[in-house]
Amino acid sequence: MAQELKALAFKELFDLKNKAVIVTGGASGIGFASARRLAEAGAAVVIADLVPDIGKKKTRELTDSGLKAAFVKCDVTREPEVAGMVDFAVKTFGRLDIIVNNAGAYPKRVITEMDTKFWDKVMDLNMKGVYLCSYYASQRMIKQGQGGSIVNIASASAFHPTLGFTAYDSSKSGVWMFTRTLAAELAPHKIWVNSVSPGPIHTEGTSSPEDVAFNQSRVNRILMQRIGRPDEIANIVLFLASPASSFITGSDIVADGGWSLT
Repeated sequence: MAQELKALAFKELFDLKNKAVIVTGGASGIGFASARRLAEAGAAVVIADLVPDIGKKKTRELTDSGLKAAFVKCDVTREPEVAGMVDFAVKTFGRLDIIVNNAGAYPKRVITEMDTKFWDKVMDLNMKGVYLCSYYASQRMIKQGQGGSIVNIASASAFHPTLGFTAYDSSKSGVWMFTRTLAAELAPHKIWVNSVSPGPIHTEGTSSPEDVAFNQSRVNRILMQRIGRPDEIANIVLFLASPASSFITGSDIVADGGWSLT
C-alpha cells in the first residue's frame, strides 16, 4: 500500500511558500486574479502574457504589495516561446512547481460563416497552447523529481453548447479530455492535473457592449442570477494548486452559478 500523507494543519492547506508558478494569460481577468491569489498564498508567480505593457503593470501591482512576481512575454502557440517561458521561470525563481494554463480566446462565429483559418486560430490558442505549456512544464517538474500541479482553465461551455461557439466549445471540450488523459500519464511522476470550467464571468475580455448584452441575456438561465467574478475562479485555482486538493487529479470543477443545470 502506498504511504499515506499526514494530515495538514489548517494554515498549511493553502501554503505555497517555496513554490514557483506560471500563469499564462496572466495579465487580465481570471489569469491575473489567479496570479494574485497564488502570490498571496506565498508562491513566486510568473505572469506570462502577449501584452508587455499591461503584463509589466500588473506584475508591479503584485510586487508593490510585497508579493513575488515577474513578467515574461509569451505566445503560447509558439513552441520556442513556451520553452523560453519555462526557462525564464526556472532562472528567475529556481524551479517550477505549478502551471495555470489560462491563455485562451472566446471568439464567436457560426460554422456557416467560419473558415479554416478561424478554426485553426481557436484550436491553436485554446488547445495547442495548453499542450505546449503542459509538455514543457511537466518536463521540468519530472526533472526536479518533486511532483507538481497543472491547472487548466476549461469552460462550462465544454458541456453546455452555445450557438455561435462551435470552435470555442469544441476546443474547451478538448481541454477537459486532455486534462483527464494527462492526469493518468503524469500520475507516476506525482504531477496532478485538474481543470476548472467557468461559466459566464465578467472580465476585461467580455466588456464590449455586445459581450455585456450577451452575458446579461444568460443571467435568467443562471440559478444564482448573476455573472461570476474572476476572483471566484481564482479561489478554485488556488485550491487545485495547493495541498488542500492533495487527493484530486483528473477532475474538473464546474463553477457556473448553476448555468449548466438549466
